[in-house]
Amino acid sequence: MQEECIRVVVVDDHVLIRQGLIRILEMEDSISVVGQADNGKIALQVIGKLQPDVVLMDINMPEMNGIEATQHIRHRWPKVQVLALTIHDDEDYVSEMIRAGARGYLLKDSEPTKVVQAIQRVKNGETFFPPHLMERVMERFHQLVEEQERAYSLLAASSEYLYLTSREKDVLECIVDGKSNKEIASCLFISEKPVKNHITNLLRKLGVEDRTQAAVLALKKGMFKNKKTPPNTD
Repeated sequence: MQEECIRVVVVDDHVLIRQGLIRILEMEDSISVVGQADNGKIALQVIGKLQPDVVLMDINMPEMNGIEATQHIRHRWPKVQVLALTIHDDEDYVSEMIRAGARGYLLKDSEPTKVVQAIQRVKNGETFFPPHLMERVMERFHQLVEEQERAYSLLAASSEYLYLTSREKDVLECIVDGKSNKEIASCLFISEKPVKNHITNLLRKLGVEDRTQAAVLALKKGMFKNKKTPPNTD
């Protein structure tokens, strides 16, 4: 029994490229091009009417780009698979299309056999991404994770800082400036005994053992934005 053809819609604003893709795909017995569009807005109308299996989607197009169109497709017709086919060899574009819901990503200079293979893969619920592009996307992903971890760390430190009283914050800033207890007392117009009490309390709240650690923590976590961050000694 012969398998059903994969029903494909081709979306690209360049007529020659669109027609060239259609001619290539129509040479495959397993693929049937059922529709085409030159922008994302028209593509949604065509897809809503024809309900294809796979959409070959360009990214930069007038009216509505491929990223936005892909988002609409995933929300309105989740069974329709999107395969990005574009000139953009850029991890930001790949990441955006993945977030939008694309199941695959190919460059327009790919071999026709690769395009056919990708269509077959995404039709079966699999993904298709060239290894070199996927490596760059993963690198980008790890960078974002590291940035988030640093942001969470800063947020946690800032939360600890919020638990300090106004006077403890003043004392901590004086410690960062390298002032002695006597100099802190003079600067804040208090005696040295309250200074020692404030230092004990802020060390406990910040979870550090001494004033040096408190100063390093405050600078590394940006508690005082106008202060210079010390070099990393880890």
